[in-house]
Amino acid sequence: MTTVTSAERRAAWVAVATGAFVALAVVLEVIAGARANSPNPAWAEIVVPLAWPRLARVAWWLTVAGAMAAFHHSLHRLGLGQRRPLVIASVAPFLVFAAGVATGQSWAAFH
Repeated sequence: MTTVTSAERRAAWVAVATGAFVALAVVLEVIAGARANSPNPAWAEIVVPLAWPRLARVAWWLTVAGAMAAFHHSLHRLGLGQRRPLVIASVAPFLVFAAGVATGQSWAAFH
């Protein structure tokens, strides 16, 4: 029988929370992009990152990149570490996206 330590429980919680956060961020961006030219209720501008000011969107995507890095770190702590190229390949797109938003690139919005 294997005993689960508090550090392993914490790492599992971080993996679930950060994985869900990254997935939510991507889903919000895709939905916002699909409805970018539609009339939206006033509350949508608060909830959807696509409507935020550029600096806030850059901070958002840097936070998402950090969450993805934390996700991989927690998997590593659980003994499910991946090779460095895979970790870089999964974190880098969020950093590139944040850079695209920061520089006003047209590809940095899904619409």
